[in-house]
Amino acid sequence: MYAEQHIGNLYRYVVADVIRRTFDYFGYDVTQVMNITDAGHITEADDDGVARMENAARSEHLSPLAIAEKYTRLFLEDRHKLNILDPDVMPKATEHIPEMVALIERLIAKGHAYVAADGVYFDTSTFPGYGSRLNTEPLAERQAGARVEVNPNKRHTFDFALWRAAKPGDLQQWDSPWMRGNPGWHIECSAMSMKYLGETFDLHSGGEDHLFPHHECEIAQSEAATGKQFVRYWNHVYFLKVDGGGMHKSIGNVFLVRDIEERGHDPLAFRMLVLGVSYRKGLDFTWASLAEGERRLNSWRSQLREAVQAGGEPTLPAADDPIRAAFAQAVADDFNTPRAVAQAEAALKLVNSTDDATRLRGLGLVFDMDRVLGLRLEDSATATDDLAGEDRRLFEERLAARKSGDYQRSDELRKALEARGIKVKDTKDGSRWERIKEGSAR
Repeated sequence: MYAEQHIGNLYRYVVADVIRRTFDYFGYDVTQVMNITDAGHITEADDDGVARMENAARSEHLSPLAIAEKYTRLFLEDRHKLNILDPDVMPKATEHIPEMVALIERLIAKGHAYVAADGVYFDTSTFPGYGSRLNTEPLAERQAGARVEVNPNKRHTFDFALWRAAKPGDLQQWDSPWMRGNPGWHIECSAMSMKYLGETFDLHSGGEDHLFPHHECEIAQSEAATGKQFVRYWNHVYFLKVDGGGMHKSIGNVFLVRDIEERGHDPLAFRMLVLGVSYRKGLDFTWASLAEGERRLNSWRSQLREAVQAGGEPTLPAADDPIRAAFAQAVADDFNTPRAVAQAEAALKLVNSTDDATRLRGLGLVFDMDRVLGLRLEDSATATDDLAGEDRRLFEERLAARKSGDYQRSDELRKALEARGIKVKDTKDGSRWERIKEGSAR
């Protein structure tokens, strides 16, 4: 963790969060692990270059661990803004060096790894099908176009580092049975996941850029060590696009959560945007689409708040409720969030009913669905935020004007409240108010 995570990275975590919430929704006993890479060796081009974290540490005049702590904190803050649930376990690489060393020792003992002058390498020739478990492209074709530095210490081109010998000036290094150095990125993930989830676990998620080499390397080293299937199911999310193209620092379209906030948008509008598109298709981010997502989110909030203010307790959805059943079927079908959102819209039609039983049924359905959608809908609908001071005085004066039939004055006060960021709506059950979010449509 050496830099702020952009919305393309966070997009993947929102998808993973929906998956985790779906399992919770169906009553599965879920243990979610997310490791923190605070041993800096990930490089721009390949595994043998200069570590990004050490570059960041030197440029910011901090230690690598301080860099990792700083950006992990910002990452977790962004996750919380997007209402991504915390994992059950969040291990740090630097605290699991012994587990990595032990796993490498198993691979050496079984003939799957060898010690070289500059580190310890996994021998890919000992693992049949290396590189093709998740990828359809033949390894030979991938090798022809790959940028792989020629290393005379490797037996084969695609052998990968399990342990690297320390280089002069390395800021992070540890003792090992072979040489002082630091672990490879791939071995970190296998060692930590197997410690907390066992040698075989159900689901591993990541981005499409992890397909090769990272996840293929994880499979090879883990299954070579244990003789067991490493992961039963894999989930990969496509790159987020911006205005139909890729995100690139050179053209200035790498956006952060704070960029969303600085433009006056609620981060949960980004989550709403993600929910509207299948992860199988990938998300194309534009500021216009974000604004549309926020308009939808604010509309939902307004409808739900008004329904809650009308009184009564939301009805717990019946197991055979057709809308709930359709929602459950949608999220069970490869986490089809667009269909799930459509069912939430169907429930919102009930929320607007003048019949109390129907309205309360709709509220119960939407709040139940939000266990998966994760938009904090019940919190916003039941917020205890109240008017005070001049806002309260103007609202009460408007109520009195309406009661006395002075609708001209009532309209003047309504506009005055809107200018102060408070929207007033008159219903058969009385006048309701809500705060107008900056930058939202009025």
